[in-house]
Amino acid sequence: MKSGTSCFNVTLFKKNLTRYWPIWALYALIWLYALPMRCVMVVSRNQLWMGETPIKQVQTFANQIPDMLEGFGVFMAATFGVLAAMAVFSYLYNNRAAGMIHSLPVRREGLFLTSYLSGLVFLLAPNALVWLLTLGAEGLCSGYVNLYTISLWLAAQSGMCIFFYSFAVFCAMFTGNLLALPAFYGILNFLALVLMFLFDVMFEPFLYGYAGMTNTAEEIVWWLTPAVRLCENVRWRNKGLGYHLEGVPELVIYTVAGLALAALALLVYRKRHIETAGDVVAVAVVRPIFKYGVALCSGLCLGYWLYAIFGVSTPFGLMGSLLLWTAIGYFAAEMLLKKSFRVFKAWRGCAVLLVLVAIGLTSLRMDAFGYVTRIPSPNKVVSVTVDGMGSYPYDEGRSFGFTTEDTDLIEKTIALHRGFVDQHRNPSSGEPLSHADYIRLNVEYKLTNGTVLRRRYGFSVWPGSKLEQPARDFYCDPKVAQLSYGMDEIDPTHLDNVEISSMWNTTSKKNEYYSLTEHIPVPEQQAALLAIYDAVMLDFEQGNLGKRYLFDLEEGRQNNTCTTDLVIYWSNPYGDRHTSPHVTAMEAATSYSRAIYSKSITLTPHAHNTIRVLTQLGVLDEDTTLRLYRDIVDEEDRAKLIYGYMGHNPEELTGITLNPNSAMGIIGGADGPTSIIVAEAR
Repeated sequence: MKSGTSCFNVTLFKKNLTRYWPIWALYALIWLYALPMRCVMVVSRNQLWMGETPIKQVQTFANQIPDMLEGFGVFMAATFGVLAAMAVFSYLYNNRAAGMIHSLPVRREGLFLTSYLSGLVFLLAPNALVWLLTLGAEGLCSGYVNLYTISLWLAAQSGMCIFFYSFAVFCAMFTGNLLALPAFYGILNFLALVLMFLFDVMFEPFLYGYAGMTNTAEEIVWWLTPAVRLCENVRWRNKGLGYHLEGVPELVIYTVAGLALAALALLVYRKRHIETAGDVVAVAVVRPIFKYGVALCSGLCLGYWLYAIFGVSTPFGLMGSLLLWTAIGYFAAEMLLKKSFRVFKAWRGCAVLLVLVAIGLTSLRMDAFGYVTRIPSPNKVVSVTVDGMGSYPYDEGRSFGFTTEDTDLIEKTIALHRGFVDQHRNPSSGEPLSHADYIRLNVEYKLTNGTVLRRRYGFSVWPGSKLEQPARDFYCDPKVAQLSYGMDEIDPTHLDNVEISSMWNTTSKKNEYYSLTEHIPVPEQQAALLAIYDAVMLDFEQGNLGKRYLFDLEEGRQNNTCTTDLVIYWSNPYGDRHTSPHVTAMEAATSYSRAIYSKSITLTPHAHNTIRVLTQLGVLDEDTTLRLYRDIVDEEDRAKLIYGYMGHNPEELTGITLNPNSAMGIIGGADGPTSIIVAEAR
């Protein structure tokens, strides 16, 4: 009589359900409290205290059910997925249990399918129960049920459970240690994201201008980090046409990926040796991957951590730290694999690995792949996106960010890019550090072949340096200034206020502050605001405002900018709530909230239209004037300010020498001599 074989064992299936009932019971209890029980409590409480009808309360509750998928649903699926896998496949981690189970007249396919399905039932059966009880709670509380939202929750939550549970089962096939399973599961869930971060911080000291991975690489990394990807993309949104669930493609793809991982887990299980129960890594072909992977990850994580803690600033210090912790990680992994401390005979493999790592790091340092020197040709650039900081005066135009397809600006951006590289490769001494100014540029080129090239630079520039001319051509370009200020963003129909700082009072010898809304009567405020706005825009159009200078102390900056900033405020009457996914267009239209925006513009002596309007409004007169920037450099308060910047107490200044032969320069009132100050400290 032939022995019977089976692809599914009912007895083992029932035993798993009864033996590990706390897992599925706890999972079910949490969701029962979060959905049907909360439905009853919310309706009862709100009806008692707010007097709203049960139907309205249930409708509100039902519309919030898919919100539970955002973060909380992912956490529940990921946590109970690995717990279920640890339970149903726990027999693989004990020699006696593994031998007993595999002696049953059930094929390995049957054992795997029985265990896999029993663990999956731990998650899917409670989901179905919660779905049914939530519908019952809605009906009992109000006679109204929303089948759509709870069914949407059921499908999405079940899909996430399938993926995370299958992924945990896949990890379970490669280890013979129960505690190693959650460790592998957690590490592999976030490994790609952590490695991306480590590569970013490691490449930066070696590759000048490194600005992170490419968009394609980042997209792959986010897909390989399922917990983060689902938390970021699964959203319940209302965009005016009703609520809908975002992230459905991710849910479908991960569900299919989970089933594929389950199939791969079956293939591994069929070849798995039962004798490996208790080993950290149970599959022979994966052991070297584990060993060298642990070594490299140890070198990257702990090596960079040691480098950052001790503040070693040279690339060789980072290289030494990486090599040290790579070696430590290698022998630690060898100990785990052999379950012994006698592992130093494997030094040859460690030596080979260290040589390869050293070659790789040296290649990065020497830019063997041409990363640092790669500069695109202007005819291969479709558009350029820049974000940076530099040039003077200190107003809205100092920091900028824009995208342009202008060929002239593209060429100047590439020239500046080349200037940064040349200055870095061939640094030249010149002016002392006190004469240098720091500039920053983040650039992203969109190339004709569809790829993207990104770089991030920051360097000091001084008169006579290699970087001076390309930096001046870019930062002081009128087109760059126009894009930096972005004056077209101002909404003249919703102007709120104009503030003017650092106007000089010739009588009190102090700076004064002016706020239009505090000095102009309410009926006249809008006319005054529009007059100032029109004057400022006209001066920008005529080139009287918005001119940029590379250095703070250069003659043009000193003689052609004032110490006074004019700040224009305007508002969006709908505020940020207008774009909120949970606020309808009608609610936004009736909202009293506002988002306030502002732009700061440094005035110049050539801003005739603006100065004329400010004089007509009484802001400027014979006593209240504008001063050139060069004048404040020569004043006592400027000396004390600079002395304070040096880390000293300004009150320690004991002598100030005034030069009577200095230049003239007060705008808007009576001119007077400006003195050069020579301060002597104790």
